[in-house]
Amino acid sequence: MYSVRNFVRKSQLNNLRRSVVPTTSVCSSRQQVCRREMCGLVAAIDDVWTNKSSLASSKHGIPILDDREALRQTTRILDHRGPDGYEISTGTFGGDADVGNGTRWSMGHTRLAIVDPSNRFADMPFNLKFKTGPADGSDKVIHLAANGEIYNHQDVYKEMVERDGWDHDRISGSDCEVIAHSFAKYGGPATAAKLDGMFAFVVFEEDLQTGKINAFAARDPVGIKPLYYGRTKCSKKSSDDGAAYVFSSELKALVGHADPDTVVAIPPGHYWTPEEGLVCYYNPEWLRNDDYAPWEDPSHTVTDEEVQHAFTKAVKKRMMADVDYGFLLSGGVDSCIVSHDLLPLFRAEREKLGDDRPIPTFTVGMENSPDVMAARAMVDALGGPKNVQHNLRTFTPDEVFDLIPKIIYHMETYEAELIRSAIPNWLLAERAAADVKMVMTGEGADELFAGYLYFQDAKNPKQVQNELRRIYGMLGNINLHRTDRMTMAHSLEARVPFLDTEFTRLAMSVNPARKMVDKEAVKNNSRGREKTMLRELFEGPNANGDSIPTPVLWRAKAMQCEGVGEDWVSILQRRVSSLVSDAEMDDAHITFPLNTPQTKEELYYRRIYDDRFHGLEHVVKLWEGGGRAMGAEWKSDMYTREGLSNTDLLKHSMQQARSFSTFSR
Repeated sequence: MYSVRNFVRKSQLNNLRRSVVPTTSVCSSRQQVCRREMCGLVAAIDDVWTNKSSLASSKHGIPILDDREALRQTTRILDHRGPDGYEISTGTFGGDADVGNGTRWSMGHTRLAIVDPSNRFADMPFNLKFKTGPADGSDKVIHLAANGEIYNHQDVYKEMVERDGWDHDRISGSDCEVIAHSFAKYGGPATAAKLDGMFAFVVFEEDLQTGKINAFAARDPVGIKPLYYGRTKCSKKSSDDGAAYVFSSELKALVGHADPDTVVAIPPGHYWTPEEGLVCYYNPEWLRNDDYAPWEDPSHTVTDEEVQHAFTKAVKKRMMADVDYGFLLSGGVDSCIVSHDLLPLFRAEREKLGDDRPIPTFTVGMENSPDVMAARAMVDALGGPKNVQHNLRTFTPDEVFDLIPKIIYHMETYEAELIRSAIPNWLLAERAAADVKMVMTGEGADELFAGYLYFQDAKNPKQVQNELRRIYGMLGNINLHRTDRMTMAHSLEARVPFLDTEFTRLAMSVNPARKMVDKEAVKNNSRGREKTMLRELFEGPNANGDSIPTPVLWRAKAMQCEGVGEDWVSILQRRVSSLVSDAEMDDAHITFPLNTPQTKEELYYRRIYDDRFHGLEHVVKLWEGGGRAMGAEWKSDMYTREGLSNTDLLKHSMQQARSFSTFSR
């Protein structure tokens, strides 16, 4: 029950037209054109690797495999990730059609249109058939559902053709189609390692000559895009009869299909197969080698110009889009650096099109908050309304409390520090999605340049390097988790140039002594404070002659939940804590024995999560000790599990003096 798009060799094109089998897959969309890229996926396949029996009688009903309506409804749960349309495909590998003992598989895909919006052959799931051997050799059928952007898709395909003799044309402009070509040629592990971008994908492959079936899933090196998998419940607890593997971009689409105990988030930089389980394919020296210290070699050099050039290249790479886009401007130094590099590239791109419209940018915060005032100053420095259309979403605490259950449903976490920042991020994404489909953000700079205030207590450069590696490894569970869920909840794609793998490699090969933080400089807002190296790299003017204002460039690092308003976190905590009784808090260790909440705020979030995702509490990865700073090799009093200890550090000269507090009930 699917369409197989057959590929013929280029040498045959003069005598033979490519045939496309008429589709029998279901496709319902709001627009009858191809839409793709930032998406949601679900997939399932019979477990023929653990369950060796091939008898039809051994298989019990699995709705997501047997019932196309169940597959459709499950796919539509992820409509927010791709509101422009959806498609489902189902089928079987091998077996006897009369007996019905083939290996069942199914895929569903929702689409958010970003690039190449007119080619119907770019629809996913891809169901493609390749000849991979001699003329009389084997055929491979590949089914692919993917979520992401492959920035080097043209380079990968060009190398396949020119170096390795790949003789099959692409049928679309979809960057994700290249995954299928590469998989047919090189296999899964090599394909995952070749891709430069943000992605999560699932492939089911059948070799028609040998009958071998492969299942493969992978996630990008940093964890920008999410992917979960689990197994369906077996007919008997002690048996594997009838079990299947199921996959989804979000937990909510696995609820009711997967046995909660089996659900796992595929870690960043890993792939999965039923034979090997989870395997790490992304192994850069700086991340995996505890003794990595190239700066100790006198011949090792990384110039500031190399780092600057790599960042500009990373920004330019992420401008790949056929829709309007903008950037999220928090007013922090990281987002200001993105805007500093992006604007000249954007204007040059638009001038070629005869388009002088300003680039949209979006900021969230309470009135007169550190973020709002710094963002306004940055917009002015970039030329004001002529160059930048600044959209500000202000809020008051009372208007957001009722949103918390919905935010936790989309966030799929109960990690308190993460939820605090997700609330304003929800408002920001909602506002941006009203105007654009893609934005760039400043996520990731803190994990490369020691951006958090607790780094002031590190004793030596080795500790700094180790801590950067540790918090980088949590990005997919924390910062990037929030970025993906809050933007995709509003059908908005977010791209993160700081986490380009080549830029990251350069940044992490710099002597960490340059990233040490001086306590006095933190107090005085001067050189030597957190992220001094990064600030100095972008202190000069951009290609348009615009510079980041000094008060913005040297303002204190503020997590989003802090920068939107110094009082915001305390207001939030008082409000939600009032909704939890002392008795409930006393029984928290009984109610939630795993990752037991330690504060009323944490218990409030946990109750909401449990209502939606009961049994999936093990999937959430928490900071050791209840917060980012608590897992460091050194002790710091800058943060507690309730947040930043002294929010006065966040104030800066661009804010208006006030004689009142935003204290609320």
